[in-house]
Amino acid sequence: MGFWNGGWKDVGKKWTHYNCKSSPKTIIRRTLCFISRTVFVFHHVYSMQVIACPCALIISTPVTYVAGLAAAAQKGVIVKGGQYLEGLGRVNRVAFDKTGTISQGVFDLLHFNVVGEKRSRKAVFEYLALMEAPASHPLSDAIVKGAANEQIGIPKLQLKNHTILPGEGITANVGGKIVYVGNKKLFQRLGLHEALPKEVSDTTEDWAKKGGTIGFISIEGDGIVGTYVVADKVREEARDVVQSLHKMGIEINILTGDQRSTAIGMGGQIGLGGGDIKSDLLPEDKLTEIEAMVKENEAKKKVWKAKRAVVMVGDGVNDAPALALADVSVAMGEGAALAMDTADVTLMDSDLNKLLFIVDMGRRVVRTIIENVAFSLILKAVVMGFTFAGKASLWAAIASDVGGMLVVTMNSMKLLPSSRKVKRNELARESV
Repeated sequence: MGFWNGGWKDVGKKWTHYNCKSSPKTIIRRTLCFISRTVFVFHHVYSMQVIACPCALIISTPVTYVAGLAAAAQKGVIVKGGQYLEGLGRVNRVAFDKTGTISQGVFDLLHFNVVGEKRSRKAVFEYLALMEAPASHPLSDAIVKGAANEQIGIPKLQLKNHTILPGEGITANVGGKIVYVGNKKLFQRLGLHEALPKEVSDTTEDWAKKGGTIGFISIEGDGIVGTYVVADKVREEARDVVQSLHKMGIEINILTGDQRSTAIGMGGQIGLGGGDIKSDLLPEDKLTEIEAMVKENEAKKKVWKAKRAVVMVGDGVNDAPALALADVSVAMGEGAALAMDTADVTLMDSDLNKLLFIVDMGRRVVRTIIENVAFSLILKAVVMGFTFAGKASLWAAIASDVGGMLVVTMNSMKLLPSSRKVKRNELARESV
């Protein structure tokens, strides 16, 4: 109560008495001391504000993304966002489509045989060419070219309700009769394959074991009237790419709609066993397989670790659902427009070696982000320690902040290829 009943007056008296009794030098010295301490406090406050500015930390990820995306674009790989590069850096499973991805997607018609004696070879071949002409699948192009090589034209029959059966083939109404063209699965579903003579069935199985893609044609009322085999070549780089991915600790699978023997025949050419190959798949089956892989990774995820990624590589319309569901989807540049629209990454020249490049780039991006974040935090901690100890100036704080941003930026720029490499690549493309 004494303080409130006049305490302030006593303080004022003492202060006046102090000022009156103190010499001018003492007052000046104490005033300068007060100013010095105030400057010291504000100096450290400003230093702490500069140190607290997380500029280097904030740009650690986006600068790395930009450098990675630019480096990928210079190599002919279009990536739709930095997060997909980061996903590629954490991939542990890659699922390939077969046709147009593992293989070149350029088919040749090797054999065409007529089944039974109800129709001539020319008549059946004309029906087959008529059915395949409107289709856009590489198999269809091979059959139409094969017919042209034998001077067999497309008949002028009325074609109605031409429909694609995903993962199976096509059907249409030709001259009032329902015609089907497609794989073994289609004709097993229709109940027509079991009626094939044993020698015909054995021949087609032998074709499949050699890596060929088998097809059949049926005409309403006549059953299966023809069989054919088309062959596709494995991409020259496919085996080396698969082996390199294996060495990187990545599991490889092939998802294909081809029958088992055909898929295993091609898988063997790139070093994959039967356990790595899923065959006789419809588009929805591919979707189910990718979904299972993604869920498996989610089940294995640890709190302290980032989720591993599943990559789907494909080129066709049938691959689009699976591409959409995968953590990261990769499309071949020569594939269908829908596949490229759906995919997160596009290999513009359809070179599988670029897949190796972009996976490695993804890992470098992840590693660079970790380096940048760690450097930014350590730098801030060191400068803050010196500031608390009174051994760092405001200029040192500013220099560390700006310098940290420069170091982070330069560290990210190392992802870009050198100008010499770029010029060398341009000269190589021009020479080709």
